[in-house]
Amino acid sequence: MGDSQEERELMGRRSFGVVLLTVVLLTGSVEGIAVPPPPPLPRTILAATRPVGELIVELESHSFARRQRATRELYRSGAAAAPLLGRAARGDKLEVAARAIGVLERMYTARDLDVVASSESVLEGLAETGPRSVSRRARKVLESHTDLRQRRAVEQVRRLGGIFKDAQDNVVDPNNSRMIGHPIVTLQLGKGWKGGGQGLKFVRRLTRLRSLLIIDGADTSDEQLASLTAAVPMLMVVRRGRALLGVKSFSMPCQIQEVRPGLAAHRAGVKVGDVVQKFDGKPISDFQQLVDLIKSHRPGDKVILTVSRTVDGQKKIVTLKVTLDSWEAASRVTKKKK
Repeated sequence: MGDSQEERELMGRRSFGVVLLTVVLLTGSVEGIAVPPPPPLPRTILAATRPVGELIVELESHSFARRQRATRELYRSGAAAAPLLGRAARGDKLEVAARAIGVLERMYTARDLDVVASSESVLEGLAETGPRSVSRRARKVLESHTDLRQRRAVEQVRRLGGIFKDAQDNVVDPNNSRMIGHPIVTLQLGKGWKGGGQGLKFVRRLTRLRSLLIIDGADTSDEQLASLTAAVPMLMVVRRGRALLGVKSFSMPCQIQEVRPGLAAHRAGVKVGDVVQKFDGKPISDFQQLVDLIKSHRPGDKVILTVSRTVDGQKKIVTLKVTLDSWEAASRVTKKKK
């Protein structure tokens, strides 16, 4: 008994639907027919539920799916996973090492600063002392994120109390879009520095930094600074006392080249071109001698500054009373100007 006309039309529509579905699955579209996109994948990332040690063991699993799952869970394990990943990267299993460094790199580009800090520290250790192939890969990871590395180091240093300055001693933010890519002239560490010797690891990451100004009272030791300069030999380290006069000078004789507005020398009436003869009654022959004498004083000390000044073609000796500033006060003056 033959099919009715209605049944034949229904079967035809079903056949067309199967063909259409097949074409859609293969090509993603049909000419003249709008095909909606597939539903988005869920964005929620669930936290790892297994111990980190167990996940690292699974990186050696014979099952590719289990290795992949362990890799994803390790990334979600957070900062605590970084040291164990570093240890795994030093092992003799090449795939385990590659996966461990891959997870560390992904952690390094995360938004969580604790995760970033832990992974960066481990990558630095691998770059310095890891097996040759692992060391090379770790260095490559760090070098491929140089700009990110610099920005985060600047953030950490500022958070710990470091003060960045330009050539005119103005306080600046090296992460400002106008400064990115330009050298960082000076980083000042004074009594407000909360990073201690450990915080100097962030200074080591500032490859654009030219000079480091250490003010008496900064929480750093000579040994820690020596380690820093050994690691960054091109970095110029300058030491100063807590008191500040607020001038720049040619070396010999000690002729004033610049007087910073609002600071001790400016308030006392020091002028560009003055030649310093005496400071607190002691003769001055060059700028370093002046710097050394200022080191022996504290902010707020009142001292007599004797200068020679040319007025109407005649040289005169001028005696000025100066109340010394602090470096922190100088930073506040700069911020007010801005």
